[in-house]
Amino acid sequence: MFNNDNFWIRHPPEIASIATLGPEGTSSQSAAKHLSNLIGKPLDILLFDTFELAFEYVEKNESCILLVANAYQRVDNFYMNENTLLLGSFFYSPPNYYLGCNTLLALEKKIAEQQTIKIATHHAPLSRLRGLIESTEDKILGISDAHLEIEVTSSTSNGARLVANGDVDCCLANADAIKHYGLTAISQPLHIEMTWVVFSNSQIYKRHVA
Repeated sequence: MFNNDNFWIRHPPEIASIATLGPEGTSSQSAAKHLSNLIGKPLDILLFDTFELAFEYVEKNESCILLVANAYQRVDNFYMNENTLLLGSFFYSPPNYYLGCNTLLALEKKIAEQQTIKIATHHAPLSRLRGLIESTEDKILGISDAHLEIEVTSSTSNGARLVANGDVDCCLANADAIKHYGLTAISQPLHIEMTWVVFSNSQIYKRHVA
């Protein structure tokens, strides 16, 4: 077993890839890159629309492990699944989160016209959204008092993609997603400390250690 202050993992079966939540720019993808470094070899990072779809892939591919944020609302689905084995966990703070938009001008116009401002966010950081909105007042005057509509999405990176596509006005997303989708960060940074958990298929692991 590998073990240090921020990381432990059972001696795993031969691993070639990590399955986790996409799309490009998610905190899960960033954490997967960090996990690959911790394990000490380059691993392919496979991105899925949900953690559940990622696990379906892991169930069928013995060289792949599942990476899940411990803050995930339904993480118990993996802890309690008889087909999964908790392989390890580690501490990793993802890139800072920001409230992002396409352009300041478009957002200012909607506020001036008293139109609804649509904001996309993943469920996990939802409780921090109000503070980020208030921190934008020095750039976007009046946004705190605007009529806001919150859209919960499958990942913060997917929220950034919705902004880039013009489906919503703003998103709560990390710096990687903001950059990837060419958005403008308009809030103060939000630093979140997180623990991540790694699972393998329990039957696959038994075959490797038998």
